[in-house]
Amino acid sequence: MLNKGCSNIPRELGDWITILGKSLPLRAVGTCLELLVGAMLTRSGFVTQSWVMLSTQKHWTSYYKCLRQGKWSWLSLARAFVRVVIQQVGGEIIYLAIDDTLVLRSSEKAPASQIHHQHGNKPNLARFVRGQCWVTLAQIARREKGNNIAIPLLSRLMPTAGNTGKLRAAQTLIRSVSSLYSGKTVRLLMDSWYMRGDLILAMLAQEIDVIGQVRHDTRLYDMPATPTKKQRGRPAKYGKQVTESRVNRMATTEATLFLYGKNQRLRYRHKVVLARFIKGAKSARSGANFMTKEMKSGIRHVCFCQRVAN
Repeated sequence: MLNKGCSNIPRELGDWITILGKSLPLRAVGTCLELLVGAMLTRSGFVTQSWVMLSTQKHWTSYYKCLRQGKWSWLSLARAFVRVVIQQVGGEIIYLAIDDTLVLRSSEKAPASQIHHQHGNKPNLARFVRGQCWVTLAQIARREKGNNIAIPLLSRLMPTAGNTGKLRAAQTLIRSVSSLYSGKTVRLLMDSWYMRGDLILAMLAQEIDVIGQVRHDTRLYDMPATPTKKQRGRPAKYGKQVTESRVNRMATTEATLFLYGKNQRLRYRHKVVLARFIKGAKSARSGANFMTKEMKSGIRHVCFCQRVAN
């Protein structure tokens, strides 16, 4: 038997497949595991290529019906996969990341295929392209060599119709697996587009810390001063506003971080502040509730950081 290239298969693979197989109906286990092994042998992971990689015993329609019309739960399978990831790379602090990506399509008949703005500014693509928008939740893990990787956990396709936006999709993905991280400190990394008041409030309600770049429609304020004597009126919710001139006068801290494949020395300024979301009536109202809740609890606050050019 030829075993060239198979000596590096991890021993834990059998246990992982067993855990995943238990979340599937008995008659679908064999079909799904064949597609899983075939996808691992391919470079891209597409179902059509995984079917070609193996000498399968069933016709293509059997695998198509299993994925398209099968009576089994994708969420149960995903939650089983999350348990495997937590068991292998989990710790007391879990780092999650959420972002959207664009999968290019040439056919208009593909599900949720429409014209999107190619905001990655790739030189080999047009400014507007046809594709599918996917929102993906991933867990950050560190390899033995020291570099970090993102393990995709769940993805959600954005439909062309309806009120399901990327913010609501992000909340749905995290809510689906948040109970599995009970008892652990979870920190969620997002880009500035997702740093909206509604999503941040939803994450704080689930005791998930949020890390991201502050948007231009967010105002930052100092902690309100504690009154030394009793005075009339409601106590102040915010202190003095944090402006660019005030930030430039703050003390600078230096640190060396591993960024973009190498160690880089950074200088930054930091300050614990209060945030207020001001764009739109709903966001402003949510921001006010957020500030009231945070001031009462005194546990969580927004940390403002600014990167200074070397």
